[in-house]
Amino acid sequence: MAKGLLYFAQNSAFQHLTKIGKTTKLDVEDRGLSASNVPENFGYLAVFECDDVDWAEKKVHDQFARFRHYTQSLPKRRTEFFWSGCIKDAINYARDLKGVYDQTKNETEEVEVETESIEKQVKKIPKTTFEMIGIKVGTEIHWYNDKSIVADDKNLIIYNGRKGTISGIASEINVSKGFTASVSGFWCFSYNDIPLFKLRPDQQDKE
Repeated sequence: MAKGLLYFAQNSAFQHLTKIGKTTKLDVEDRGLSASNVPENFGYLAVFECDDVDWAEKKVHDQFARFRHYTQSLPKRRTEFFWSGCIKDAINYARDLKGVYDQTKNETEEVEVETESIEKQVKKIPKTTFEMIGIKVGTEIHWYNDKSIVADDKNLIIYNGRKGTISGIASEINVSKGFTASVSGFWCFSYNDIPLFKLRPDQQDKE
């Protein structure tokens, strides 16, 4: 029995398929899924923390086995852990399993992306962490290139002598300035004049 994360991930290069997989890493991005030899990065539809991730993954795979994707080549072969036509039901099924806890909001964040037809849509991607963008403990970051803050851990910073989450501190500073409370800390803080969010590997090739 091993604790881990069960995830449902899609790639914009083949949106008709969803990967249903697992990882025993601390967060889904550590799985390195988008580092695979694929043309686009993966986005996450759902992430579940599991007391026994091997059991949970097998339950979902077995329950929806008839929806598993097979290539159209001859002889047909199944692709590794990809499904189609059942994802909403599969996510709901996983959510109801014993020892499975929905961590989607904690493990992902929503961003607006532009499709090939110039339409905008919201996509869930792995949450940003200091580790992901190469910011080490003790690194100074700046509030809109202004006030010096010190990075402490994955999503924690030290501000005025106390520790808090980067988005929590950002919202607090925003309120003190008379603006909206809920903001993304990785957009509000920068390093070397670059917003932290833009240091993500999946943002490096975007203008």
